[in-house]
Amino acid sequence: MLHEKKDLELRAAISRDPCNILPQSVRQNLSAERVPIPDSDIMNPSLFACLCLSLASPLLGAERSMEEWSDELGKKYNALGSFRAIYTAVSPTAEEPLQGFILEDRDSGACLVRMHSDATGGGTMWWLPDGAGNVGATFAQFGQDTFRVQGFAELKSRYDDLAFLGQKRLTRSSRPVLVPVIHLGEKTISVFLASIRANQSPPLSHIPPSRVAEVRELAETVEFVLDDGSWLRLQRETGLLAGQGYPDEKGERSLRLEAVQPLGGMAEFRKEIPKIDPARIQEASVEELHLADVLHAALFHIFVNWKKEEGDQLLAENPGTLYAYWQAAWGTRPPPGIPANLIKLLQDLKGQKKQFRLEWGAAKKARPFTMKDVSFLQFFRQRRMELRRDLRQKIEIEAQKLPSLARLQTLLDSEIAKLNPAQLARGRQLAALLVQSQRDAMVIALLPPVSDEDLDTH
Repeated sequence: MLHEKKDLELRAAISRDPCNILPQSVRQNLSAERVPIPDSDIMNPSLFACLCLSLASPLLGAERSMEEWSDELGKKYNALGSFRAIYTAVSPTAEEPLQGFILEDRDSGACLVRMHSDATGGGTMWWLPDGAGNVGATFAQFGQDTFRVQGFAELKSRYDDLAFLGQKRLTRSSRPVLVPVIHLGEKTISVFLASIRANQSPPLSHIPPSRVAEVRELAETVEFVLDDGSWLRLQRETGLLAGQGYPDEKGERSLRLEAVQPLGGMAEFRKEIPKIDPARIQEASVEELHLADVLHAALFHIFVNWKKEEGDQLLAENPGTLYAYWQAAWGTRPPPGIPANLIKLLQDLKGQKKQFRLEWGAAKKARPFTMKDVSFLQFFRQRRMELRRDLRQKIEIEAQKLPSLARLQTLLDSEIAKLNPAQLARGRQLAALLVQSQRDAMVIALLPPVSDEDLDTH
């Protein structure tokens, strides 16, 4: 019987975070991993008043669209050297301001983002490249718990493969593989690492143009007013986030850029990495930490907005690309929600070979005529196929009862609710396709194809 033991253990580990930092699932058009940091409960009015004054600047007439500004500001951001950007966030419900910063070392591609306060603690995420600056390693620290996040960069790459199906891929020059982002939401402040398009500034990575109600060109910044009344400002000189505000019944929630400083290489970068005991680092996949939810939701909306005929053809022609995406979310770990004892049994190739050889011998004795031309390799592959079929049926049944196996379905149900009426039928169709694809990938991950050579060595 499948159960949720590993998922519950991981949830328990994360819940030890005194800040109650958990990833939030929000709709995004581009790849991002985020860790919400809740505010504490008391407002600091003087800080709020100072912030309002500091953000005032003369207004100029808007002449360019959001897309045009996004392209120009993205080029400014691309041209930056290594830097440290320092931020402060205040809120009517916060006991004290949150302090944070983002770091980017453009030579190596390393990046880090942190947001914290003495009262509530905080969260940090960082990415370190390998020697070639490719896959590297992603880490996340929530309170006292530190995780090496398996599959993060690989998942980002597989996400891009799907998001750009049928399109020409753009290159990034000096931009790092992942970029750090701080974002002010309605109730939380989030820090995350994002994968973004070429010539795009990170603060705009999660905001579709349809949400921009107005563009205001200020003396040193460009302000984008969104449909919910919130706003964000980007520096015209650097393309970095200069400020962000969110309306609140008790006052305005705001985030502001305090300073941008040159970063003195990896030696300075490493000083900001939290000091941790390597023996205490926990291994976890992107999926186990629920950091992949935003990617799943973003892909769903990308697929919904494709033309139906073209989208159906692309997905039908690239099932392996979708399987690779799911497996990247699990890293080298098994899919969440599958009990350890079942995983061990399914992946015991030596034990299966021994058991199937006994069955093969018994079948040849019981049905010598029908089995006379059936080799052991043929029998083994037939039994593995039956195992996959049984496992797939079991996953389908247990997903009706276990939230860990139904997690993607639950996530996509919430995303379907955000669609307009004309998109609902298409959304339900695509959600079903994605759920079935993920469950098929679970079976492949647990019972992968076995070569003749592998059978000979076991």
